[in-house]
Formats: sequence, structure tokens, C-alpha cells
Amino acid sequence: MKLRLPAWLLGAFALILAAAPALRAQVKIGVLLKGSSDFWKAAAQGAVEAGRKAGVEVIVRMPVSESDIDVQIGMVDSLGRQGIQALIIAPCSTTRLASPVALLAARGIRIVVIDTPLDGEMPVFIGTNHTDAGAAAGRLLAAAVRDHDEVSFLKHSRTSGATTLREVSAYGELRRAHPDLVINRDIYSGTEAGRELEQAHLLLTLHPHTQGILASGTPGSLAMLQALSESHRAGSIKFVGFGFNLNPTVAHALATGTMLGWIAQLPDEIGRRGVNAAVALLKNEPVPEVSFCDFLVITRSNLRDRRVQALMP
Repeated sequence: MKLRLPAWLLGAFALILAAAPALRAQVKIGVLLKGSSDFWKAAAQGAVEAGRKAGVEVIVRMPVSESDIDVQIGMVDSLGRQGIQALIIAPCSTTRLASPVALLAARGIRIVVIDTPLDGEMPVFIGTNHTDAGAAAGRLLAAAVRDHDEVSFLKHSRTSGATTLREVSAYGELRRAHPDLVINRDIYSGTEAGRELEQAHLLLTLHPHTQGILASGTPGSLAMLQALSESHRAGSIKFVGFGFNLNPTVAHALATGTMLGWIAQLPDEIGRRGVNAAVALLKNEPVPEVSFCDFLVITRSNLRDRRVQALMP
């Protein structure tokens, strides 16, 4: 004898089956960023928005400073204990974070590295092409200085792989264009909040004859803008800085000639693409091993372009 179920009950079963994926434990994706600056907050926002769209839980963690390597290592362990299925990480140190991340990968947690490459096996990497961005900055500055001029770098951090890539490629382009250029590379802005301005003034003091400056990190770039203004050298030194999106301070500096160029990353895109890659990995879908996000070289000449203006808050 066949059992005939009422239509309403069959409909209820259909709804339950349709909702089955949602009834499973919700997918958790950890996003561990380098610090809590505006850049990383923008990356976090992009990640959270992508997670919401994909229907997964995104847990964002970030140390206060990019120099808090031990803190970030502890956060890797903490996220692992929260039951995440995937980790997206922008490592503070390319070497010291390698082992903690490898331990999570050995447990079956999918790994996506963003912004700064990690030593060792790295299944997926997403970030700005820092080598190309640095080369673009170097070419821009090289076009504004002469063969025997003096140029100074305000470097970012000894442990940041991303900014080191920028500095190396910028240096190569400057040397290629001007073999006899004097290039000072001895000052770091550092990752300690509030110290960047002091270091920017130190560079101007130690290298008073510099005709061009390249700052490889956002905090150092903004500090150098302020230092140039306070030392009444704004506009007399060709200055190229790195940052993200576009803010009124930088836009004004470009418009008035205080800044020659601004190499703008798009951190929200990095965060968004990191989560999308993690979701694809969890679905066993193919993901490129390396993919790069856009960056924009913004100068006075393209400041009014629609795409550039769209970066303003």
C-alpha cells in the first residue's frame, strides 16, 4: 500500500530540502590584516561586503600596528580555534608568519594570502603588483630629476615585503634612467603611529640637498607632505608617494604641485577578491595562483578623470 502524503506536507519537505545548505553550520572565513590603519579598514570593509553577498560569516582581526608581528601570530592561532574553514591573511612578516599559517593549512583550512607574499607554499596570492607599482613611481620621479641630482627614499619598514618590492623596483628605474644619481635609502618612517613625521623631518635634515623624494608607504607619504609644508620646501622637492584611493589632502597637493604623483592602491578590491577566492576554494572551484588588483598613477594631469574622482570619499 502506497503512503500518500498531504500536499502541504510535501511542500514543507521541499522547503526543508531547499534550505538544507543554510541549515548546515555557516561557513566561517577568517580575515587577518596587518594593522588597523585606514587602508586595512577599507580592505576589511571590502571583505565583509563580499562575505555578506556570498552568505558566509567573515571574522576580521587586525593588530593595532603592522609591527605587532607576535600579536598577529597569536591571532592566527585564535582564528584557527574559532572553527574557520578558510583564512585570508596579509602577513606582517613574510617569514615569521609562514609556519603558523602552514599549520592551519595542514589542518585542511584553505589559505589565501593578500597584499604581501608569504614565504613557503602559497596556494593563492592576491594583491597589488608592488613591483610594477614601484617601477611606475620610479619612472615618474626619474622624469622629473636630472642626471646628477640627489634623491631620497623614505622607506616604510624593514619587515614589509610589499613596500620593499616597491622600493627595489623604483630604485632600479631611477638607476636605469640616471646612472649617476645620488640615492639615499637610509631612513624608515617605521610602523609606530606618530613617529612618521619625526622621520620625515629627519630625512630632510640629513639630506638637505635632495631634489626628489619617494615615500613607499601611506603613513610616510602623508607625513612627508606635512614635513615639506612645515619646512617650507613644498613644491621645491619633487615628491612621489604611495597610498590608497584618493583623499582631499592628496588631491590638493597634486593640484598645487606639492606632490608630483600618488600611486593609489584599491584596498577594498583586495579584501573583496580575497573573500571571493576563499569561497571558490571551499567549493573546490579553480582559483588562479596569483592575481593582481589595479593601482592608479595619479598626477595633476589626470586628477579630474572620472575614474580618479570616483576614488574620493
